[in-house]
Amino acid sequence: MTTTDISPGPSTQLLELSSGHVLSRALHVVAELGVADVLGDEPLSAADLAEAGGWDADALHRVLRLLESHGVFRLDDRGRWRHTSRSRRLRTDDPASQRGFVRMNGTPFGWESFTALQHSIETGRPGISRLHPRGPWAYLEAHPDQAAVFQQAMADKGRADVAAAMAAHDFGRHRRVVDVAGGSGHLVQAVVEAHPQVEGVLFELPAVVQTLPPRDGIDVVPGDFFRDALPAGDCYVLMNIVHDWDDDEAAAILRAVAAAGRPQRATVLLLEAVLPEGPDGHWAKTLDVMMLALTGGRERTRPQYDALLREAGLILRRVTSTDTAFSVIEAATR
Repeated sequence: MTTTDISPGPSTQLLELSSGHVLSRALHVVAELGVADVLGDEPLSAADLAEAGGWDADALHRVLRLLESHGVFRLDDRGRWRHTSRSRRLRTDDPASQRGFVRMNGTPFGWESFTALQHSIETGRPGISRLHPRGPWAYLEAHPDQAAVFQQAMADKGRADVAAAMAAHDFGRHRRVVDVAGGSGHLVQAVVEAHPQVEGVLFELPAVVQTLPPRDGIDVVPGDFFRDALPAGDCYVLMNIVHDWDDDEAAAILRAVAAAGRPQRATVLLLEAVLPEGPDGHWAKTLDVMMLALTGGRERTRPQYDALLREAGLILRRVTSTDTAFSVIEAATR
């Protein structure tokens, strides 16, 4: 007697879709607990893992079993858990670690904002406004522990983004590169390390700047792009910044960049996920709803970026795809 695999029907598909939060939450918790750090190169049973971490063996096994069905961890034929390429990305010491980003999605900042998604649909306001009326940045300022996870998440995610940006654009042709709201400065650091002749500038909020160590070859300038003039430069980079804001605020940021870069006829680079104009799945569509819930920002199509840049006094030159979900949008001052 043979069995035939039957694709799930629409009812089962809806059940799976409506329960997707279970998988996400399991991933968040495993990242928060550091299970991948406890599991090294040698396989371990759930009992051994649980003993090392101080967890319940049965509960841990059941959660790992769910994650295994999505390629995160693997149970061998001796009942021991092993790493997969995906679970290794949950290790803190992995060069391509995504643990910080996964942890961030499990914090109240990342998780509870989505419990208020109905509020976003009914009002157009981000779900985070239910947690703090002044929005995401005020919330993180009031919760430094979550802010630290957020910064680590941006650094984790930023490693692949930085590599993509470096591959897509020749930064060596510029004299002074300004990383606008660049967090810890990992992008501009990569630029000056690859091109020692380039002057690097990190423009960030004073609260962030005061936490950073000195960097060779990088001028760190505190400021707020809504209130303060940006430093002069012939190249401005905004990595995953514009999507945090609605159209009016995004245009204001870009106008500030255009004003600072106009005398130098500067290049302006945006690293963003560009929304496709069709029904196919794309990370940008997920990220767009994340922005709706978390920041009140949005992802945009190429024509929408073209219009936004023109409104700010910039000219779109090209959009370069990368080997990540993000593209490099190159514009110039007029």
